[in-house]
Amino acid sequence: MAAIALLHAFPLDARMWKRQRVALTQAGHEVFTPDLLATGAQSNYSAPTLDAVAEWVVAEMAARGHKTFGVAGISMGGYVAMAMLRVAPRRIAGVALLNTKAAADTDAAARTREEFAEKVQSQGVRWVPTAMIDVLLGETTRESRLAVATKVTRWIEAADPAMVAWAQRAMAVRTDSTAALSVYRGPSVVVAGDEDTLSSMSDATDMATALGGAPLSVVGKCGHLSIVERPSRTAEILTSWAARL
Repeated sequence: MAAIALLHAFPLDARMWKRQRVALTQAGHEVFTPDLLATGAQSNYSAPTLDAVAEWVVAEMAARGHKTFGVAGISMGGYVAMAMLRVAPRRIAGVALLNTKAAADTDAAARTREEFAEKVQSQGVRWVPTAMIDVLLGETTRESRLAVATKVTRWIEAADPAMVAWAQRAMAVRTDSTAALSVYRGPSVVVAGDEDTLSSMSDATDMATALGGAPLSVVGKCGHLSIVERPSRTAEILTSWAARL
């Protein structure tokens, strides 16, 4: 069985992986779910970049005795997973990319992130759920899974403003990961939500193609947070991927 790191989305934390962690653990895997944006976490990172986060995760896995391991990342966690393919490709036994994209930010997107970071620093995070919930969750979830929306709202409200701002700035300067994907040929899978308006189906297809024709699983009736909107289905997909590590 394999060691696997599960990397969470922005601006959330490792609690979002609960169902998948249980499924993978029951399948015999050793699972690490770090809180990348915990209060004070910036002290773990050598620079305000996602590459630095990737290096920290690799070091943490090594400290746990894992020279190689699988990594699954959703949204921001996917950016970090792809950064790991740049900074330590030989350490990565397999990669699962969920609701994310390989492309770097446009200049306009980077400016929006900076505006977001400045507002969080001045006003905190209470306004963030209202600003983000409609793009984080798919239409089906917003209309019929109200408990999920409530849970995600509470998670966002618990986020540390300093780390939320830090993450926005780190994401704004991330590198395009297409080249890293194009030379990686370990076990891989790409997951997309059919109601995701942040990471498009085209983004998912581009990643699958760059990975040499990786399986692309489209999860129905969910948006950007597939692992909390459709936890059982995404647990099945990840358990199947992990069996190939």
